Amino acid sequence: MDYARLRYDFRDAAERTRVVGNLERLRAGLDDKLPAKDQTSTLLLATWNLRDFGRDYLASLVPGYDKAKMRRGAGPRLRESLYYIAEILSRFDFVAVQEVNDIEEWELLMGILGHDFDYIATDVTDSRLGGNGERLLFLFDRRKVFFRKIAGEIVLPAKMLVSAAATDEDNDGKQFRRSPFITAFQAGWFKFDICTVHIYYGADSGPQLRERIAEIDRIAAYLADYAKDALHRAQTLFLLGDFNIKSPEHETMTALKRHGFKSPGERYFPNNISETMYYDQIAYLSKGEGADFSGQTFVAERDFGNFRFFDYVFRDNDTGEYAQAITRSNKDNYRDWSTYQMSDHMPLWVKLKVDNSTAYLESLKQA
Repeated sequence: MDYARLRYDFRDAAERTRVVGNLERLRAGLDDKLPAKDQTSTLLLATWNLRDFGRDYLASLVPGYDKAKMRRGAGPRLRESLYYIAEILSRFDFVAVQEVNDIEEWELLMGILGHDFDYIATDVTDSRLGGNGERLLFLFDRRKVFFRKIAGEIVLPAKMLVSAAATDEDNDGKQFRRSPFITAFQAGWFKFDICTVHIYYGADSGPQLRERIAEIDRIAAYLADYAKDALHRAQTLFLLGDFNIKSPEHETMTALKRHGFKSPGERYFPNNISETMYYDQIAYLSKGEGADFSGQTFVAERDFGNFRFFDYVFRDNDTGEYAQAITRSNKDNYRDWSTYQMSDHMPLWVKLKVDNSTAYLESLKQA
C-alpha cells in the first residue's frame, strides 16, 4: 500500500486525520478476522463484486457533467473509499473482481495498492448481450503469484447455448450475458486454472430465474468437461465469482454442484450486506494433488469466510460525516449510498495450503 499518497490526496489535515483513523480501524479488523499472508506455504484466494466500480467515471470528467447522475444516482466514489477497498484487497494474494467498468478508476486504485500488485482484465461484454458494460478482472500479488500466459473468455458451443426455457429442446441459443473469464496462474508449487463469472440475475421467478440457473449449469458443465484436459497441467480448477445463488439448498446452487464442483469444506457463507443471500461462491475441481484446503475441518474461523467491512468503515454511526456527499447524490438512504462507496457484496475468501514440497521429497525416496 502506498500510504504516502494520503498526504496529497487529503491536504486538509482534519480530513486526513479522519481517513487515517478509519484506515487504522480497518487494518485492525483485517488483522483480527483474516489470516496473515505468508511467503510460500499458503494462498489467500478471494472473490469480490465491487458495485459499479468505475461506472460513469470517464463521463464525470467532462466539464458540466452532473455527477449526481453517476451510478444510478449514487454519485462518485469518494477518494477515501478507494483506500479502504485497496486495504482490503491488499490482504489477499489473488482476488477475482466483478463489476469493473471504466478501467481508469481501477488504475487509481492500483496506484494506491503499489507496485507489488498487478491485474488482468477482460474487455467489456457486448452490450447487446445484456452485460451492462462490465469487465471481469483478476488482481494478484506478484510476490506470490505469477501469470502463466494463458487467458481467454468462454464462448459456448452451439449444443450448450443458454436457454431460459424449461428444456434443452427449446434452447433459444444465447451466450452468457457476461462472458466468463478463465486464466492460468501459479503460486510456488501450485498450478491452478481459474474462471470467474458474473451470472445473470434477472428475477426471482419465471423465465429470468430459469435463465440464471441455465447460465450456472452451462458454465459448470463446460468447465467440468474442460477440466479433463486442464487438470493435466494444473492441480485444481477454480470457478468463483458472483453466481447470484440464493441459498445452499436452492436450485441455483444445485446447478453448480451437479457437475462435481465443491465448496472448500462444504461450508457456505452469506455475502450480501444483509447476510441473507449466498450470491458469491468459491468452488473447485481437483485431481487431489498440491493444494490442500487447510481449513476443511474449520476448527478455526480463519480459514474461510466473508469480511464485514461495514463494521469498520462507513459504520451506522458515521452518517454525519458524509451528509454533504449524500446530499449531492440522489440517494436519501445512508446505507444504500454507502454500498456504492464500498459494495453491496462482502468479499468471500479461503486459505489454501499450496506448498507440497515435503510430500514431493518423500515421494522421491520411493521413486
